[in-house]
Amino acid sequence: MKATRKTTQARPPRRWRTPPPLTRGSAETLEGMEILREVGGESGLLLWQSYRNVMFWATAEPGERAALFAPEASRRRLAELLTADVPAEIADSLVEIGRMMGAPEATAGETIADACRGISEWAEAAGHEATALAYTQAAALSAPRDATIALAVGQISRRRGEQARAETWFRHAIMIGRQTGDWESYARAYIALGNMLLLRGNFPGAHRMHIKALRAARRKGLTPIQGMAAHDLFVIATETGRNAQAEEYARMASRAYGPDHPRLPVLAHDLAYYWMNQGYFSQVMPIFLSLEGRFENDPGTKIAVRAHIARAAGGIGDRATFRRYFTETVRMSKDSIYEGRISDSFLELAMGASNLGEWDRAEQAAEHALEVAQQRGQAKVAIEAESVLDAVRSGRRVEHAKTERAQVSRSTQAFADQLVELLTATATAGA
Repeated sequence: MKATRKTTQARPPRRWRTPPPLTRGSAETLEGMEILREVGGESGLLLWQSYRNVMFWATAEPGERAALFAPEASRRRLAELLTADVPAEIADSLVEIGRMMGAPEATAGETIADACRGISEWAEAAGHEATALAYTQAAALSAPRDATIALAVGQISRRRGEQARAETWFRHAIMIGRQTGDWESYARAYIALGNMLLLRGNFPGAHRMHIKALRAARRKGLTPIQGMAAHDLFVIATETGRNAQAEEYARMASRAYGPDHPRLPVLAHDLAYYWMNQGYFSQVMPIFLSLEGRFENDPGTKIAVRAHIARAAGGIGDRATFRRYFTETVRMSKDSIYEGRISDSFLELAMGASNLGEWDRAEQAAEHALEVAQQRGQAKVAIEAESVLDAVRSGRRVEHAKTERAQVSRSTQAFADQLVELLTATATAGA
């Protein structure tokens, strides 16, 4: 007797649902009130009124929009704008919103989204971040199928320190991106969520978010985003002690970035620092030297590179190079633009001096690192500086400064050489 096969019904496609994103900050008692505080005057009032009009319109059901505004509302607003002293960059956008009030049922969401983005760009350039956030959010609600705008709301919210609002908009961007096939916004939103979790110390959660971003980028051929996700996974691996995975993620990021990507020097710096903590001083010295001049717009990393060269020179016993970069780092530290990286830079100097047995220099650098770290509330650096100080005062090399490793795998050496070649080639091309 022939067995009958049980038939199974095809599963319906999974429907993604997320809670509605937050549209108001915790300190915002009246919607859009920060626009009035930030811009002020006649322009601020018109911007606030227009924002409220757009939010009222965007959150209404399409079939209910025809009755939202009074018959004369549009004519009055356009008349006000004719005589108002508003910046020229936003005049057309405000007029577009005013026209919408006269035909709310016939106005396309994309039209209002474009007008709101125009205002947001002006506000951001003028330093009005609350206004930029408000109008980007209004744009996102006006064009609810645009994941790029939803992602932008999350990015501005995060920049303003509104973490709860940022997270809801990143999740919203993921949902829209999946529904509409905007895989770039989808993957970028996962990276943004992962970085938020990373800053909170939630390494397992951050790892999951970045793996999702990496998989999506691979499936859809989004090579630069593969690099971003792999780079962040490298950082997570180093923080969680997964050394075997760390270098592989760094290789993956390097391949995805390619020689001309602006993040390649950042990856090279991160990887060289990781290798230095493993005791690979000879391998990292050429990398750090090739990074000089690469971070002119990033003062913190600029001074850190000099301090890393000093520490690496101490590790290989190059006293002349150590003293040169020790002196240069101390000189740079007197400029206030470097103040955010003073404590950890001096900690690096202390470790380099320790490896050379220059105990007076090591003690002075460690003391300064500890003092600055305590002043700035940098607890992690302060703890490390105390450890270094205890070691150098007893005439011992710092444990995690290490002496140079004699054995380095061929693959690690080849990767280090390849990075130097890439950085040297791009520096020469840009000269």
